[in-house]
Amino acid sequence: MFDRGMRATFIAHFTPMMLRPTASALTLFLLLLTACGPSTKVVQSWHKPGFTVEEGTYHKLLVIGLIKDEATRRAAEEQMIKNLKGDGIPSYGYIGADVEKINEAGMNERMVKDGIDGVLIMRLVDVKQEQTYVPGSTYPAYYGSPWGYYGYAYPMYSTPGYVRTDATYYVETNLYSTGSDGLIWTSTTSTFNPTKLETTVDGIMQAVYWQMKKDGFVVRPKPE
Repeated sequence: MFDRGMRATFIAHFTPMMLRPTASALTLFLLLLTACGPSTKVVQSWHKPGFTVEEGTYHKLLVIGLIKDEATRRAAEEQMIKNLKGDGIPSYGYIGADVEKINEAGMNERMVKDGIDGVLIMRLVDVKQEQTYVPGSTYPAYYGSPWGYYGYAYPMYSTPGYVRTDATYYVETNLYSTGSDGLIWTSTTSTFNPTKLETTVDGIMQAVYWQMKKDGFVVRPKPE
């Protein structure tokens, strides 16, 4: 996803978006199996007070990756759906290339009619880079060969130092319902030196899911 050759393009293609409040009863992010990589962490989260989702039930979620590059957007949305075990609809197939259609009059009613009870949006909000100097090292030749170990003199080998550039990507994940509850969840995750789109999306989805449980947003079903 984010090797050096793609970073500038990826950053340029992400755009913010506003959704008008929508809502309904819904369930989401359930039975995620992909392990969360240690490089992704939730740095802040919020959910609507008093609003909870019972674990173990499914409803359709419309997933949106706010990326101008169409190929990257499709790949991101497909990966989001995989984490939802297929209980999601990619926005590229539902509203086409123009994600702004989500705000058009009558769109919420259309989603409710089509059985969609939530909209999940993921967008890049910031990238922070930090440079660190990694010093070189020098060691004697006998560490690499037994010959001359007891010699009075031996050659020295060295590796040069270099400057390493690390990048932390901050991604916002918002969840809206399609009834009357509006925004019910938002979080920001940080991912250190992401390398692939698929693993980055997996890590974000899993980190958000566990934060939902930690915050009491996703709860176990009540015993019958």
